[in-house]
Amino acid sequence: MTGVEPTLTLERPGAFSRWLNALPLLHVASGLAVTFGACETTASRVGLLAGWIYLLPPCIARLIIAAFGRPEGRLTQDQAAYRVWWVLTQLQIIFNRVPWLEECLRLVPGLYPVWIGLWGGDLSPFAYVGPGVVVTDRYGVQVGRGAVLGLGSVLIGHLVTRDANGRWLVVVAPPRVEADAILGGAAWLGPGAVLRAGHVLPAGRRVGPFGEWPRRDPGESM
Repeated sequence: MTGVEPTLTLERPGAFSRWLNALPLLHVASGLAVTFGACETTASRVGLLAGWIYLLPPCIARLIIAAFGRPEGRLTQDQAAYRVWWVLTQLQIIFNRVPWLEECLRLVPGLYPVWIGLWGGDLSPFAYVGPGVVVTDRYGVQVGRGAVLGLGSVLIGHLVTRDANGRWLVVVAPPRVEADAILGGAAWLGPGAVLRAGHVLPAGRRVGPFGEWPRRDPGESM
């Protein structure tokens, strides 16, 4: 033994992951091409482009989920579920990069929950979504009736890390805000985390993957 630890080989993103980064740009570029090629008036162009931007990604996402299942668990690049998750993530990137697109939907009462439902998520139409709320995995989010998502709060459906062998590892699970709970301003729920019904997660607090708030007492039965 030399006493020198062997260098850990860190896995790099595969070709599938790298090339799929072009999907958001392809989505926008194809929408512009179809819009200006098929429409002659400004109103028709705006309408078609809006439909292309807002409706095409969730409809494709639902077809993918119907065909391959909803991705969940601890995923590595060699798994089919990882590829499904990565495609679904890229379909949502435009709304993550240009957040005002999502904010526009929230201006119309009831419209945003319908759109989340189109992705496959569950957001009660009787929940309140504050300005700047971030939802990373729309097809898996769960928000109950009467819940409040405070200003700039975040619902995170996945976490990217590495395993002990240096491989990419993506933990995917839906965060859940139960009925009448309040997710405080700038508070976070990680993948698989639960904010229990009627409780308040204070502003700025974060609940990690598969955690709960309030935290369970060690002596509390499951």
